[in-house]
Amino acid sequence: MRKQINVVGATFIENGQILATKRNDDRVLGTLWEFPGGKIEPHETPEQALKRELTEEFNDEIIVGPRVTETSSYEYDFGVVNLTVYYAKFLTHHFDLIAHSKVEWLNQDELGQLSWAEADQKAVKIVSKADLTQVKFNEFN
Repeated sequence: MRKQINVVGATFIENGQILATKRNDDRVLGTLWEFPGGKIEPHETPEQALKRELTEEFNDEIIVGPRVTETSSYEYDFGVVNLTVYYAKFLTHHFDLIAHSKVEWLNQDELGQLSWAEADQKAVKIVSKADLTQVKFNEFN
């Protein structure tokens, strides 16, 4: 059985735009674009993992909103990535890039122009067509 890698990603919305992040060239799937996030540790909920990962990767605090879509899986040569993507918003804006070489704020119709990691493709399609004005955040999570 292939290694199962449970990860979580964040679709950040700000001023009607969505954040895309490009992985560092020297990392697995380097140069591809993704929604930022990372691995879910055994003791964490996906929401807890997302908050921790964004603190580690960007030095930023976030609010996690609703899920973009059900968990999707993609089999790479190194294992099966099981990705759950949530809408999110920043409480701070440090963007101390550790795992990424670039960040871009894009309009929904621009998302499809990037070379996304396969695991992120389903969420990209959904987000590019979503009514972002309907995404609600609980300020107390």
